[in-house]
Amino acid sequence: MQFEILVDCIILTFLSITLLLSISILIIVSISIRPFTTNVPILLTFNTYLSLTLTCVTMSIIYIYNLYGDLHSFVSVKDHWCQLRTYFVNVCFCSLYYSCVLQSIFRLFRVVFYKKKLLQSKQFFIIAIILQWFLSFILTLSNLFNDDYQHLPFLYRCWISFLNTRGLLLAALIIYGWPLITIVSIYTYIVRYIHQTNQIQRKKTIKRDLLILKRITIFVLVITGIGLPTILILFILMATNKLIPMAYHIQGLSMAFGVFIASIGFAFITPQILEIFNRKQKKHRSILIRRD
Repeated sequence: MQFEILVDCIILTFLSITLLLSISILIIVSISIRPFTTNVPILLTFNTYLSLTLTCVTMSIIYIYNLYGDLHSFVSVKDHWCQLRTYFVNVCFCSLYYSCVLQSIFRLFRVVFYKKKLLQSKQFFIIAIILQWFLSFILTLSNLFNDDYQHLPFLYRCWISFLNTRGLLLAALIIYGWPLITIVSIYTYIVRYIHQTNQIQRKKTIKRDLLILKRITIFVLVITGIGLPTILILFILMATNKLIPMAYHIQGLSMAFGVFIASIGFAFITPQILEIFNRKQKKHRSILIRRD
């Protein structure tokens, strides 16, 4: 029990740090880039960090319940909100990955459909963001309606059991699978498009967008790795018919570490945010030099 409490505390620590980083970047973007809604890349990045912030909030609520249950094992935390709390976690994770898809689609439109300004406009992507959130709520309903979010007494929360292979694979396909396939497909298509066209005057813009898309693709591949422990545990269960100890805690720890990495990584693949940090760093250095 003591080890479970320690893991819960580590998970909540990762989530708290991620939440602070995400909120800080949202505030910095809102203050430093005005009006940020006219800057589509920044608008999309803002949407990604909003998804990340809400993911941390919903996960933190889940693990606060979990920690409370571990500290007071005689108390039941099962209520009518149990399944809905887990549903909202999946909605936010789904929205996080689909926000990366929107960033990839924007790069596709900038490189391939550069003459169609409507496809690169803020109005188009505001509608796309609304659609992204709508799809996140709708698609993840399948697990909720199939009663996949089961109350696990030893975890003091509702979650998809490792014994529920169908539910796990369905959630993985919706949250991780489709976004990953879409982003890799877009990257592959843009690379092929560039090799087949000769547009010297747009070469610099294309190269920059391709670099950003490449970073997004690699980064999404990395943070998709947060689902690998789940897949590995599932394979071990299928091969041995035994669930490894601390399976759910390992899963939770990988998810918390994944969003922590995401909060740092997204800032480094967005040139405008990097520029803001560089300006602040140069300003800080100049102040220190003047004082000396």
